[in-house]
Amino acid sequence: MSTTPMQMSEARRYQQLRPHLPYLKLNDASEALPRVLDQARSERLSLTAALERLLELEVGATEARRLTSRLRHRQPPYPAGLLLTRLPPPGSKAA
Repeated sequence: MSTTPMQMSEARRYQQLRPHLPYLKLNDASEALPRVLDQARSERLSLTAALERLLELEVGATEARRLTSRLRHRQPPYPAGLLLTRLPPPGSKAA
């Protein structure tokens, strides 16, 4: 099976595009690129729609990473020593 100049040009562009995404730290987009391009071709998506789909995946992954990071580094809303303090029961007279 021979390749047409259009297919060769497309393959060359793909090979040039692929390393740009990780360089820009768009790793999830880089991983999804082949799948999104296949979907774009089979669903006859416009270039803008395919790009939007690719970037939507990257934005979703970035939001998930940021949320995970915030939850991991979150400080409790009270001083740590407060949990160790024994409070008297309500209504009792403590000195």
